Amino acid sequence: MKTTSIEELFREAISIRNQGDLQKAISSFEEIIKTYPNHPKISGVFTLLAGVYNDKGATHNAMLNFKKATELNPKSELASLGLYLSYVKLEEYDKAIEELGRYLDKYPAERYKITLEELLTDLEQGYAINYKGIIKELAQKNGFKVK
Repeated sequence: MKTTSIEELFREAISIRNQGDLQKAISSFEEIIKTYPNHPKISGVFTLLAGVYNDKGATHNAMLNFKKATELNPKSELASLGLYLSYVKLEEYDKAIEELGRYLDKYPAERYKITLEELLTDLEQGYAINYKGIIKELAQKNGFKVK
C-alpha cells in the first residue's frame, strides 16, 4: 500500500479547491487534519479550510477554522486577518477589534495595513467611533500618522 504524505494530500486538496469542488476540498482538508492533527504546519491547513468555507459562503465555519489556525499559530497574520474579516461579516465587531488588537499588539502589520487605513478612513467619516481609541493606538504602533 502506498503511503501518502501530508504534502501530497495538501497539493491534492488545493487542486480540488482550484477545480471548484468546494465540498470535496473541505472533505480533503478535514481528512488531512484528522490524519495529521499534530503536524507543525497544520495551522495552514486550518487556514485554507477556512478559506474554502469562506468561498462557500459558510462564514461561521470559516470563522471557527480561522480561530483554530490562530490558536495553533498566533503569529499567522493571514489567519488573524481571516478571523477578523469573518467576525466583521458575522457583525461581531467587538470580537473583530479584539482579534485586530491581539495580533497587532504583538506583531507588525503587513496585510493588516490596508485594514488599518480603511478603519482610519471610517473614523474620519464618523464610523467605528466606539473603537476610536484602539484603532488610533494600533495605527500609531504600526507607523501611521494619526490626528
